[in-house]
Amino acid sequence: MVLLAALTLALSSVQSGPPIDGSLQHDQWRNAQRVSLKWDLQGHKPAPDATTAYIESDGTYLYVAFDAEQREAIAATQHTNDAGEGSDDEVSVNLWPGGTNGIFYQFSANPIGTHYQASSENSGYRPRWWSAGTIHAGGYTVTMKIPLAAMHGASAKTWMVQFTRKVEASGDLYVWSYDANETDPTSSVFAGTMTGIRAVAVRPKPRVELYNLGSVAGASAGGSTARTGVDFSLPYNATSSFYGTIHPDYSNVELDQQSISPTAFRRYLSEVRPFFTQANAPYNNFSCDLCNGITTLYTPAIPTPREGYAVEGKQGQLTYGAFDAVGKDRNDSAQAVNWKSQDRAYSLSFQRVGTYLPGLADNSDELGLSYFDHKHVFASFNYGTDRGTNVADPSRAQLFDFGGGWQSPTLIDAFVVRKVGQYFNPVDGFVWHPDIEGWGDYLGKTFLFQNGAPLRSITFTGDVDTYHDHTGELDQTDQGAGLDILTRGLIDINFSTGSDYVRLRTGGTFHPVNQNGVSVTFGSGAQNTSVNNGAQHGASATPTTVAYYTGRYGPGRLNFMTLNSTVKAVGRGLVTFELDGSTQLLDAGAAELARRGSFTQWLERVSFSYQANRDSSLALGVRRIIGYAPMLDDVPAYQSGWNVSAAYHRIFGGENEVYAVYGDASQFSTVHQFIVKWIHYFGAAKGT
Repeated sequence: MVLLAALTLALSSVQSGPPIDGSLQHDQWRNAQRVSLKWDLQGHKPAPDATTAYIESDGTYLYVAFDAEQREAIAATQHTNDAGEGSDDEVSVNLWPGGTNGIFYQFSANPIGTHYQASSENSGYRPRWWSAGTIHAGGYTVTMKIPLAAMHGASAKTWMVQFTRKVEASGDLYVWSYDANETDPTSSVFAGTMTGIRAVAVRPKPRVELYNLGSVAGASAGGSTARTGVDFSLPYNATSSFYGTIHPDYSNVELDQQSISPTAFRRYLSEVRPFFTQANAPYNNFSCDLCNGITTLYTPAIPTPREGYAVEGKQGQLTYGAFDAVGKDRNDSAQAVNWKSQDRAYSLSFQRVGTYLPGLADNSDELGLSYFDHKHVFASFNYGTDRGTNVADPSRAQLFDFGGGWQSPTLIDAFVVRKVGQYFNPVDGFVWHPDIEGWGDYLGKTFLFQNGAPLRSITFTGDVDTYHDHTGELDQTDQGAGLDILTRGLIDINFSTGSDYVRLRTGGTFHPVNQNGVSVTFGSGAQNTSVNNGAQHGASATPTTVAYYTGRYGPGRLNFMTLNSTVKAVGRGLVTFELDGSTQLLDAGAAELARRGSFTQWLERVSFSYQANRDSSLALGVRRIIGYAPMLDDVPAYQSGWNVSAAYHRIFGGENEVYAVYGDASQFSTVHQFIVKWIHYFGAAKGT
């Protein structure tokens, strides 16, 4: 395969930009710079369909267009901005205004112009920008208008840029600037360069988000109330800000993360609260191989604060952040700084996390060093300590983690040597299994097939690890193998087998937690077919997954099944059905528990979403969990609960948001409350 150098373009300048209507039939596009997306990054072959990208600027906005030919069926199911990203055909422009080590920005749209955006500075990035798309015979056209002021740290000389296009039906991912070793289109290392930008770096505008909320609720939900609060961001240079929250409220952003899938470890939940997601870039920037559920900062463990203050920023090759969350009789804080070499091959990260409560203090530190030559060789080393009230022996409160390996786009071999001390368990952290010492190895190989073959890819994976505790007793051991088959019609079939054992802290006994079986997904999507991503594929807007797993689990056999399907309904509506069930058949020797025969638990979930237009959406959800969860070494508790929730969201003019919410989807049972919340943004746009 030929190794190609990154490409360069000179940005075209115009006095005024073209209309954003999904058409190239305007004189303003005539002198735009044109580039072609010639390489399929997923198939590692020339792109089978032609894609031309256009770009120009008037000094205030970037104007970007894509003209895409497509033989496959065009997927354009999403109608509300920022909802359902990744489930349609999509075109994107990726930008690094500050150069290779600058802040990353992405602007994407589907064939009808429904758009999405992302920033490495803020996961809640929501500037006001414009897009439109039209589908025509043989393809589609998308046009975009992006404000330069919405991107921080701009260089007046050279930006990094990458154009990409995803084809949902085939899983192809086309790029403009490419390399034989490239697997990630959002990496600035393989991006092209863009010169001729007329805009100069300016300090971003301050932002104030004022909210007013009215709640009608029963006594069990805290009663009816009215609240006012504010979030703010005050930039002090082009790439750094002081931000905070006073009397925060997160009633409109909770997610349904309830699950009954069997696990011997604590479940990891996604953070959804804006104060903690606003500047997540500086934190947890530690590379690891065969990661074993170790995070020194896990913000879902922090209760919602009364107020919070933070700084975040980027200066040259440094990214840094610090926050202080102040609650009732509690204080949680964190500081982090990260350095990357100019070629992004080396990185050095440091993080400190502190938790203070009456009668409890905890402080953890972590230092990490990593290397990746962006071709084949990678390595990392992490060292951490925990100290405080819960640490009975500081010599057993340390983390050592060394790993590395070799990779190509279709082959990877990674190893790790790891030690997690008995008392290394930060209060604001997440540690699956402390008191382990041992090693692990992961091997994966993907075979890609060219167009015309019934299969798109086959991936084989294998892993093994062995860990002991500080006494030398075997504490955790896993051996597994997997086979993933992806057809040309985007049917994904995954087989897994192996054996897993873990010693639980509660009883000190060694338990099997094996779950071997098969899953089949229809409408899988084929992004991330690189073996480096574990053969995890994307999904269309209407996927269906059926799975069945069985194996030894504690004192018996556990059978687990799941059915999950999304179908179109009522015009722009989608209905999602989910049914999960587990049945544990206990051994005859399990004494009194065996007389009960088996323990069964069900999760039943139905949700409906309706996308009325670009700025408004409606979601309804009903969920029930009932039965006994699988047991390992204790008596399982019976659970039974319904949860009903509804949420309506609308954006007005880019400066106002309104939410009308019933219930709380994150809770086990229905919360009887009705909330109306209004947010107004003063100054800069949301997340900028």
